[in-house]
Amino acid sequence: MNESWRIAYLEARVASLEKRLSERSATLRIFTRQACDEDVINASRTALGLPPLPRAGFGLRGWKETTTLAPAEVEVTMRELWRSVTPPHLDDDE
Repeated sequence: MNESWRIAYLEARVASLEKRLSERSATLRIFTRQACDEDVINASRTALGLPPLPRAGFGLRGWKETTTLAPAEVEVTMRELWRSVTPPHLDDDE
């Protein structure tokens, strides 16, 4: 009797742990979809007992460099590039 009780207890415990793991995984998937990369990194560090990283000044942490532009980015990017260019100063002699 004791052996069958122990097996039933362990099976119930495994089922409970599997349910909690499934619920926690769903919560973490939602969090990673909604949070910025910096928040995900700091949440992971906190879970490991590490201090959070200081915030980057311009939000460059997690930057993924690519040469591919999305159509919506072209106008904004070109406007910012032209705005950043200072026209050369030409003397009247030139």
